[in-house]
Amino acid sequence: MSAAANAPQKRKQPSPEPASSKKPRTQEPNTLIGPHEATLKELSPAHNVLALSVLSSTQIRKRVTSATSHLLEKASGSRIVLLHARPADVCKMITVAEQCKRVLGEQGQAWYQYNELFDLPPGSAKKKKEKKKENTEPETMEAEEEAEEDSDSDEGAFEAMESRFEKALLPPPRVQTYKSLRIFLSNQAIPDLKSRENVTVQTSEDTS
Repeated sequence: MSAAANAPQKRKQPSPEPASSKKPRTQEPNTLIGPHEATLKELSPAHNVLALSVLSSTQIRKRVTSATSHLLEKASGSRIVLLHARPADVCKMITVAEQCKRVLGEQGQAWYQYNELFDLPPGSAKKKKEKKKENTEPETMEAEEEAEEDSDSDEGAFEAMESRFEKALLPPPRVQTYKSLRIFLSNQAIPDLKSRENVTVQTSEDTS
Protein backbone atom coordinates (compact mmCIF):
# COMPACT_ATOMS: atom_id res chain seq x y z
CA MET A 1 0.00 0.00 0.00
CA SER A 2 1.26 3.49 -0.75
CA ALA A 3 2.22 6.00 1.91
CA ALA A 4 -0.52 8.29 0.65
CA ALA A 5 -3.14 5.63 1.36
CA ASN A 6 -1.88 5.13 4.94
CA ALA A 7 -1.81 8.84 5.68
CA PRO A 8 -4.60 10.00 7.99
CA GLN A 9 -7.34 11.77 6.08
CA LYS A 10 -8.51 15.15 7.29
CA ARG A 11 -12.14 15.36 8.23
CA LYS A 12 -14.09 17.95 6.37
CA GLN A 13 -15.25 20.56 8.81
CA PRO A 14 -18.93 21.49 8.42
CA SER A 15 -19.35 25.00 7.15
CA PRO A 16 -20.89 27.29 9.76
CA GLU A 17 -24.51 28.21 9.11
CA PRO A 18 -25.11 31.90 8.51
CA ALA A 19 -26.74 33.21 11.67
CA SER A 20 -27.83 36.57 10.31
CA SER A 21 -30.02 35.22 7.52
CA LYS A 22 -32.89 34.34 9.88
CA LYS A 23 -32.90 37.60 11.84
CA PRO A 24 -35.35 39.56 9.64
CA ARG A 25 -37.89 36.71 9.78
CA THR A 26 -37.89 36.59 13.58
CA GLN A 27 -38.07 40.37 13.94
CA GLU A 28 -40.69 40.99 11.24
CA PRO A 29 -43.73 39.48 13.03
CA ASN A 30 -43.00 41.56 16.16
CA THR A 31 -42.91 44.71 14.04
CA LEU A 32 -46.15 43.85 12.25
CA ILE A 33 -48.13 42.94 15.36
CA GLY A 34 -46.87 45.95 17.35
CA PRO A 35 -49.75 48.36 16.55
CA HIS A 36 -52.31 45.66 17.46
CA GLU A 37 -50.89 44.38 20.76
CA ALA A 38 -52.99 46.72 22.92
CA THR A 39 -56.18 45.69 21.09
CA LEU A 40 -55.36 41.99 21.43
CA LYS A 41 -54.70 42.44 25.14
CA GLU A 42 -58.07 44.16 25.49
CA LEU A 43 -60.05 41.49 23.60
CA SER A 44 -58.30 38.29 24.69
CA PRO A 45 -59.78 37.95 28.21
CA ALA A 46 -63.35 37.73 26.84
CA HIS A 47 -62.80 36.29 23.35
CA ASN A 48 -60.73 33.64 21.60
CA VAL A 49 -58.65 35.80 19.25
CA LEU A 50 -56.39 34.64 16.41
CA ALA A 51 -54.15 37.28 14.79
CA LEU A 52 -53.09 36.63 11.19
CA SER A 53 -50.78 38.85 9.15
CA VAL A 54 -51.16 39.21 5.39
CA LEU A 55 -47.87 39.86 3.60
CA SER A 56 -47.02 40.21 -0.07
CA SER A 57 -45.63 36.65 0.09
CA THR A 58 -48.65 35.22 1.95
CA GLN A 59 -50.66 32.51 0.20
CA ILE A 60 -54.28 33.64 0.26
CA ARG A 61 -55.66 30.10 0.43
CA LYS A 62 -53.60 29.25 3.53
CA ARG A 63 -54.74 32.39 5.34
CA VAL A 64 -58.37 31.70 4.44
CA THR A 65 -58.05 28.12 5.72
CA SER A 66 -56.47 29.24 9.02
CA ALA A 67 -59.08 31.94 9.60
CA THR A 68 -62.15 29.87 8.74
CA SER A 69 -60.91 26.86 10.72
CA HIS A 70 -60.69 29.09 13.79
CA LEU A 71 -64.15 30.59 13.28
CA LEU A 72 -65.83 27.26 12.45
CA GLU A 73 -64.34 25.37 15.39
CA LYS A 74 -67.06 23.81 17.54
CA ALA A 75 -66.48 25.50 20.85
CA SER A 76 -68.44 27.75 23.15
CA GLY A 77 -67.78 31.45 23.28
CA SER A 78 -66.98 34.10 20.73
CA ARG A 79 -64.13 33.64 18.30
CA ILE A 80 -62.36 36.47 16.49
CA VAL A 81 -59.81 36.59 13.68
CA LEU A 82 -57.75 39.76 13.41
CA LEU A 83 -56.37 40.32 9.91
CA HIS A 84 -53.61 42.91 9.67
CA ALA A 85 -51.22 43.99 6.92
CA ARG A 86 -48.86 46.71 5.83
CA PRO A 87 -50.57 49.56 3.92
CA ALA A 88 -49.23 48.19 0.63
CA ASP A 89 -50.88 44.82 1.29
CA VAL A 90 -54.30 46.04 2.50
CA CYS A 91 -56.00 45.09 -0.79
CA LYS A 92 -54.72 41.54 -0.42
CA MET A 93 -55.99 41.46 3.17
CA ILE A 94 -59.45 42.52 1.96
CA THR A 95 -59.38 39.65 -0.56
CA VAL A 96 -58.63 37.23 2.28
CA ALA A 97 -61.57 38.61 4.29
CA GLU A 98 -63.96 38.32 1.33
CA GLN A 99 -62.99 34.71 0.68
CA CYS A 100 -63.35 33.89 4.39
CA LYS A 101 -66.91 35.24 4.38
CA ARG A 102 -67.76 33.20 1.31
CA VAL A 103 -66.51 29.99 2.98
CA LEU A 104 -68.41 30.78 6.19
CA GLY A 105 -71.58 31.44 4.21
CA GLU A 106 -71.24 28.12 2.39
CA GLN A 107 -70.98 26.41 5.79
CA GLY A 108 -74.12 28.17 7.04
CA GLN A 109 -72.12 30.14 9.61
CA ALA A 110 -73.14 33.70 10.44
CA TRP A 111 -70.28 36.19 10.31
CA TYR A 112 -69.57 39.69 11.53
CA GLN A 113 -66.91 41.94 10.04
CA TYR A 114 -65.49 44.99 11.83
CA ASN A 115 -63.29 47.32 9.77
CA GLU A 116 -61.18 49.66 11.86
CA LEU A 117 -58.89 52.50 10.85
CA PHE A 118 -55.94 52.78 13.22
CA ASP A 119 -52.93 55.06 13.56
CA LEU A 120 -49.65 53.77 12.18
CA PRO A 121 -46.62 53.98 14.50
CA PRO A 122 -44.57 57.21 14.18
CA GLY A 123 -41.91 56.83 11.52
CA SER A 124 -43.81 54.43 9.27
CA ALA A 125 -44.56 57.08 6.66
CA LYS A 126 -41.01 58.44 6.92
CA LYS A 127 -39.54 55.01 6.15
CA LYS A 128 -41.87 54.72 3.16
CA LYS A 129 -40.70 58.09 1.81
CA GLU A 130 -37.03 57.17 2.32
CA LYS A 131 -37.54 53.92 0.42
CA LYS A 132 -39.19 55.82 -2.42
CA LYS A 133 -36.26 58.24 -2.49
CA GLU A 134 -33.79 55.35 -2.77
CA ASN A 135 -35.59 54.17 -5.91
CA THR A 136 -35.37 57.60 -7.57
CA GLU A 137 -32.96 57.93 -10.50
CA PRO A 138 -29.58 59.49 -9.44
CA GLU A 139 -29.71 62.16 -12.17
CA THR A 140 -33.17 63.27 -11.05
CA MET A 141 -32.04 63.48 -7.43
CA GLU A 142 -28.96 65.53 -8.36
CA ALA A 143 -31.06 67.98 -10.37
CA GLU A 144 -33.52 68.37 -7.49
CA GLU A 145 -30.71 68.91 -4.99
CA GLU A 146 -29.09 71.59 -7.21
CA ALA A 147 -32.42 73.40 -7.56
CA GLU A 148 -32.93 73.29 -3.80
CA GLU A 149 -29.42 74.66 -3.17
CA ASP A 150 -30.00 77.61 -5.54
CA SER A 151 -33.32 78.42 -3.90
CA ASP A 152 -31.88 78.14 -0.40
CA SER A 153 -28.96 80.45 -1.16
CA ASP A 154 -31.29 83.22 -2.44
CA GLU A 155 -33.81 83.14 0.39
CA GLY A 156 -31.77 81.70 3.24
CA ALA A 157 -31.34 84.91 5.23
CA PHE A 158 -35.00 85.93 4.91
CA GLU A 159 -36.30 82.48 5.88
CA ALA A 160 -34.04 82.35 8.93
CA MET A 161 -35.50 85.60 10.26
CA GLU A 162 -39.07 84.58 9.34
CA SER A 163 -38.74 81.23 11.10
CA ARG A 164 -37.69 82.95 14.33
CA PHE A 165 -40.87 85.05 14.32
CA GLU A 166 -42.99 82.00 13.53
CA LYS A 167 -41.53 80.00 16.39
CA ALA A 168 -42.17 82.87 18.77
CA LEU A 169 -45.74 83.70 17.68
CA LEU A 170 -47.31 80.62 16.11
CA PRO A 171 -48.41 77.44 17.92
CA PRO A 172 -46.29 74.33 17.27
CA PRO A 173 -47.32 72.43 14.11
CA ARG A 174 -49.53 69.39 14.48
CA VAL A 175 -47.89 66.02 14.21
CA GLN A 176 -49.27 64.41 11.05
CA THR A 177 -50.64 60.92 11.61
CA TYR A 178 -51.17 58.19 9.04
CA LYS A 179 -53.85 55.52 9.23
CA SER A 180 -54.22 51.99 7.92
CA LEU A 181 -56.93 49.33 8.01
CA ARG A 182 -57.34 46.16 10.05
CA ILE A 183 -60.22 43.70 9.84
CA PHE A 184 -61.88 41.65 12.56
CA LEU A 185 -63.99 38.64 11.58
CA SER A 186 -66.16 36.92 14.18
CA ASN A 187 -68.75 34.18 14.48
CA GLN A 188 -71.01 36.41 16.57
CA ALA A 189 -71.62 40.08 17.33
CA ILE A 190 -68.87 41.76 19.36
CA PRO A 191 -70.20 44.92 21.07
CA ASP A 192 -66.67 45.79 22.26
CA LEU A 193 -65.61 46.20 18.63
CA LYS A 194 -68.78 47.91 17.41
CA SER A 195 -68.45 50.64 20.05
CA ARG A 196 -64.90 51.53 19.02
CA GLU A 197 -64.19 54.76 17.14
CA ASN A 198 -63.49 54.55 13.39
CA VAL A 199 -65.18 51.13 13.09
CA THR A 200 -67.65 50.11 10.39
CA VAL A 201 -69.68 46.90 10.62
CA GLN A 202 -70.80 44.36 8.02
CA THR A 203 -72.76 41.19 8.76
CA SER A 204 -73.99 38.13 6.91
CA GLU A 205 -77.53 39.44 7.45
CA ASP A 206 -76.72 42.41 5.20
CA THR A 207 -76.06 40.09 2.26
CA SER A 208 -79.01 37.73 2.77
